Amino acid sequence: MSSFDLSLREENVGVIPPPPGVTPNFINPPSIHHIILITNIILLLISSLFMTLRLYTTRFIIRSVGVDDYMVVLAWLLACASSSTDTLLIRYGLGHHLWDVPFSTYNGNFLKFTAICGTLYGLSIMFSKLSILVLFLRFLPQKPKKAIYAIIILVVLYSLIGSFQWLFACQPIEKFWDLSITRGSCIEWTKLTIFTGVLNTVTDVVILLLPIFMLRKVQLPRWEKIGLLLILMTGGFVLVISVIRLKTTVDMASNPDITWEYVRNGKWWMVEMHIAIVCACLPVGRAFLRKHFPCVVNYTFNTFVHGSQND
Repeated sequence: MSSFDLSLREENVGVIPPPPGVTPNFINPPSIHHIILITNIILLLISSLFMTLRLYTTRFIIRSVGVDDYMVVLAWLLACASSSTDTLLIRYGLGHHLWDVPFSTYNGNFLKFTAICGTLYGLSIMFSKLSILVLFLRFLPQKPKKAIYAIIILVVLYSLIGSFQWLFACQPIEKFWDLSITRGSCIEWTKLTIFTGVLNTVTDVVILLLPIFMLRKVQLPRWEKIGLLLILMTGGFVLVISVIRLKTTVDMASNPDITWEYVRNGKWWMVEMHIAIVCACLPVGRAFLRKHFPCVVNYTFNTFVHGSQND
């Protein structure tokens, strides 16, 4: 973005010049904003379903509501707000090519609401991870508390830095979203975004593998231990999505057509955020199935046991 002259423009002029041979279209431009609408609606329905099942299970089946439950509820509320803000960005050019977006529509609006959306996303991811880590503290037989607390501190620190990067990205702050401000300076915020994305992926790996190290010395029947591991490791299954989101962020960094490219990248941000909530809810799924669908639990257990004996 810095290589373009983004000084104040007239309403009938796009934010950036179009490619050679392309004429800006402000009346009926090409659009892919339907991807954002469909993605957010589907993801909200999925995360809401799993959130409802978790709250029902912890309240009426397990009868043990803890701090981790409140954290994942907060993560879900933040995700709802982030998805709503993401959808609002359509009004300011999201889904259109940047040369088809009038400067007066984009300036002071798109980047401001993108910052809000990113803040809500980062905080939602943070509380989803904290919910899983607090769950480990509550229920795992062996508790290397120092290691878990260290991971919690790391998650909080990089999440807050990444979520509120707009507070220190530019001087003055308004320069982050107001392209007509020519004074002051900005850091290369894309590098910071990629850095926090890398840390996000690393902590996903840690959360995925942590139950293995914590249960390795616990004396349980083989298949019961495997079942417990699978339940606890569901919290890290968002890792694949995190890697995809990180790659799309890197690919997007050098493309100035951010209102178009953000759709392809931003959908993975939303997928990661909502699936992180689903993963945080999955560990209580066994209790729900055992209560209402015991045949599923028994069939799975018998399959494991008989399969092992046949081997």
